[in-house]
Order: sequence, then C-alpha cells, then structure tokens
Amino acid sequence: MPQRTIMIVGLGNMGGHVLDMMLRRPDSPRIIVAGRDATQLERRANLSVLAATHLGYEPNVDTAVLDVHDIDRTAETLARLRPDIILSTVSLQAWWVVTELPAPILDDLTQAEIGPWLPMQLTLIYKLMQAVRASGIDTRVANAALPDATHKILNSIGLAPTVGIGNVANAVPALRRASAEVLGEPLSRVTVRLVAEHFATTRLPRKGHADGAPFHFSVYRDGTDVTDTLDVEQVLKTAASRYPRTGGKVGVMLTAASAVTVLDALMSEDEVLVHTPGPLSLIGGYPAWVSSTNVSLALPDSLSLEEAKRINAGGLVHEGIDEIGEDGSVRYGEKHMSVMKRTLGYECSTMRLEDTEAQAAEIAARYAELVRRVRAA
Repeated sequence: MPQRTIMIVGLGNMGGHVLDMMLRRPDSPRIIVAGRDATQLERRANLSVLAATHLGYEPNVDTAVLDVHDIDRTAETLARLRPDIILSTVSLQAWWVVTELPAPILDDLTQAEIGPWLPMQLTLIYKLMQAVRASGIDTRVANAALPDATHKILNSIGLAPTVGIGNVANAVPALRRASAEVLGEPLSRVTVRLVAEHFATTRLPRKGHADGAPFHFSVYRDGTDVTDTLDVEQVLKTAASRYPRTGGKVGVMLTAASAVTVLDALMSEDEVLVHTPGPLSLIGGYPAWVSSTNVSLALPDSLSLEEAKRINAGGLVHEGIDEIGEDGSVRYGEKHMSVMKRTLGYECSTMRLEDTEAQAAEIAARYAELVRRVRAA
C-alpha cells in the first residue's frame, strides 16, 4: 500500500498530542502540520521529531503555513499538497478554556453545556470544508470540533466531514476495561459498542450514569453479544470507580488517542471498528466500520438505526441544542441559553449556518469581557 499523507490542521494542544503519538512508531505515515505561525509550527514539529528520535524512530514532518480564515489560499495549499487525510483540530475556543475560570463562575457557566457555544466550534470547520471543496482534491476529513452537531449542520450544504474524533470514543476505554473486569475476562476477549451523544459520553465513565440522557451500550465476548448476562449498572459503576481520570486541558490526551485510531482506520484497506461522532453526517456518536474507502455503522443487532437516531437527538437536547433543521439551522434550548444570558449577556434562540461567524464573534467578545471582570475583581 502506498504511503498515505496526513495533514494535521492546527498544532495546538490536541494536534501536538496527535503528532507525538503518530511519530512514535515504525510505520508513521507522511505527516504535514499546518497552521498560521511558521516559526511555531517548525519548533513544535521539531520537538515531536526529536522526541521520537530519542526513542529510536526516524520520522519526518513537513510544515505548511495555512490560515483557514482565508478560504481561497487554504484551497490553493490543499490543491498543491493533496493530503489523503485531513485531521482538523481547529476551533475559535477550545472547550476546556472555560474550565480555567474560578469555581463559582465555572459552576454557573457549565450549566449551559456546550450547545450554546456551538459557533466557536462550527465556524472554522465550516471555513475549512469550504476550502476542501474549492481545492477539488479527493480527501477524507476527521474533525475534532463538536462533530456530534457540526456534521449534521454542514451536511445541509454538502460539506460534512467524513468522521469525528473523541466524545463517544473517549468513553469506550474505561467502559471496555470495566466490562472485562465484571466478566472476569482478559481485555483482549472483550469489546463494547456505545451509541451516545457527547453529553452522555462525558458522564458515563465519570459518574456511572448519564444524568438522564439516553444511550445504548452493548458488551461482546469473542464477538458474541453478552450484554443480557451482565449487570450493566455494575459495569458503569466499575468504570467510574476504577478509572477516574484527569480532565480539562491535560485530558485532551485521550481525545488525541481516539484521533489516532480513526486516522489508522482511514489509512487501512480493511475495515476497522472504531467509535466516532458524526459519521455519515449523523447527530451524536456511533460504533462504525471505517476504512480508506468506506464508513458504515456497526450498530448492535438489538438496536435499529431509527432508535439510535432518537437516542442521539435526545442527548443533543441535554447539550442545549433542541433541534438541527435540514437547512442547517439550529434551535437552542431555552434553559441552557438562559445561563449564557445570565453569565455572559449573550442570547440567541435560533442560528442559521451563515450567521455562525458573527455569533462566534459576539460570544468571544462577551467571554473576554467576563474574563476581564474576573481578573479585575
């Protein structure tokens, strides 16, 4: 199989972790890291290369200056470099930024969930996908920016990324290990399949429940569904009690690992079972068979596609998004948006795709003002 070329767009916290993981193995693909600051790109890429060299590997990484705000020039760069796979890690504000606020304000603001912050996640992947289309290249795109919702929105104009990373995938390792422990089996014999939107997946392995959000969880031993023989509640409690983990900025490492599994699948001639948010432009997260040529769902026999869609749509409501229309418009939940109004002075009941950049600018300005007030207090 010819060597694939992966372009990582955005070499911040997430992109840096992915680069480190991809380079520390003997079969590393050709990697191009892309971003706005040439000096920063070179230094961060060299750090990963030198660390991998320390460990006995001989990777090479190329860099490309690229600003996704400039759609035409980004399209030209993509057409010239022709990556087989693009991993987009860019957003206007990483989800973990708010976790650095003081506890009283953070506790209040987190009640809004991530839904009302959607423009901060949607704007740049929208621009990048416009550039991908304009470039005319045949490529696969893996997206880190709230794929549970953004893919459905972008599909309204034919710009949905191929798959997402993180979210549903992040819950799987703890749930799988807990399932193996409850079954008394080695991990190698046990697999799981989880259908759940981001809201549920952030809670299941941490709390042992989904705070009322719907989900569907199946456990397999040697490929056979054994869920009915298990106490699923015990599995969830075991995951929460045995595998508490660091979250926030440091916890992005887990999402990066999920990205690597997806990138590996996108490079594979054979189908690989992974968990991915937003496959086939669907809301929420799914198990899926992914290869270099195909993406298909891997639902358990006990779950229909329609029920899986209902589960994920129900999870999105808990996230603060009541509905995503076929035209890409978003209707926000009143309860969640009221938190944004109270804490930031920001309010929006519905949003069209073409308005996302303006809405993001307003959120950014109001958040910056909140941070200024906090620091001045």
